[in-house]
Amino acid sequence: MQDLKEIEAKIAALKERLGPRVRIVGHHYQRDDVVRFCDHVGDSLQLIQRVAGMEAEYIIFCGVSFMGETAALMARDDQKVLVPVRQSSSRIVGMPTAAQINSVLSELRARGLDFLPMVYVNSTNELKAVCGKNGGAMCTSSNLRRMLQWAFRRSQHVLFLPDRNLARNTALQMGMSEDQWHVLDVDGNGMLNPDAQPLNRHLLIWPGCCGIHEAYTPHMINEMRYAHNGCRITVHSEASPEVVALADAAGPTSFLIQDAQEAARSGRTSMLVIGTELNLVNRLRLKYRNSCTIIPLLDDPSQRDDTAIVQPADLLAALESIESGTPAAIEPPAEGKSNAARCVLRMLDACGEA
Repeated sequence: MQDLKEIEAKIAALKERLGPRVRIVGHHYQRDDVVRFCDHVGDSLQLIQRVAGMEAEYIIFCGVSFMGETAALMARDDQKVLVPVRQSSSRIVGMPTAAQINSVLSELRARGLDFLPMVYVNSTNELKAVCGKNGGAMCTSSNLRRMLQWAFRRSQHVLFLPDRNLARNTALQMGMSEDQWHVLDVDGNGMLNPDAQPLNRHLLIWPGCCGIHEAYTPHMINEMRYAHNGCRITVHSEASPEVVALADAAGPTSFLIQDAQEAARSGRTSMLVIGTELNLVNRLRLKYRNSCTIIPLLDDPSQRDDTAIVQPADLLAALESIESGTPAAIEPPAEGKSNAARCVLRMLDACGEA
């Protein structure tokens, strides 16, 4: 069995031999011993923007399969996207199917309601294809506010899926009142008893959530403040609105990283509590241990999303497959690919608008 130093040495040598033919990108949640080999590290939006203009023949995407599949939509025909660990994150709870969303849109149109669909990046390409076909776009946690503004310029009604917490938090930031949105009641076929639901709202929300961030409660926030007087608490914007209201700040992954960096630099707090995935919290804790004490809001195994965490051996295997001419690249389904790509491109175009 190879030890870590041997694996890292092989990765470095292979990366040098393959040169500009290969670029490695990684999400912030990845391990440090993989991140060190990445040419670009960022959140979902930053990585997709990078991939869209990348010249490499092969792109190794270190992140959840959902994001790798999205990157493959943006790749040129002569490019190949590889995901070292082909697993989707277990964090997504209540992910709808394309059939369910088609059913919801049809039901709404039958009632004279024309909804523009908006889909979160952590979703299947089939869902992105449905949104693309119906004039909608993709979003990430870092640009949802901008994308909702984009959508409302085109329609009075928006259907957002699948994360209810992210949608409600963003709607509140935009000044929307709770009587302007509705979290749908659904079943396996689509909407459950639509006659009993207030469907003529500006924003309808699919009732999915992130299993990690959904676990936080107001009681946890209050306990932390009691145990660590004067601490600063930040949480991901996929936490519930009740939790976000009690935290000092909330935002996407990139915000949580920047806030930790600022806390360490400025010394504004000696204790920073972060509510997000444990791999990231531990990386920030180690990085800033000499300047600030960082602890997780919930220190529990359920807070660690290891299903899509790339190990150094996984990255090495991907590089070796490229050198040997046997890469297992992502092949987006031909059916719906163009609509799914439109969904992503609308987001990229909107983010490039002045």
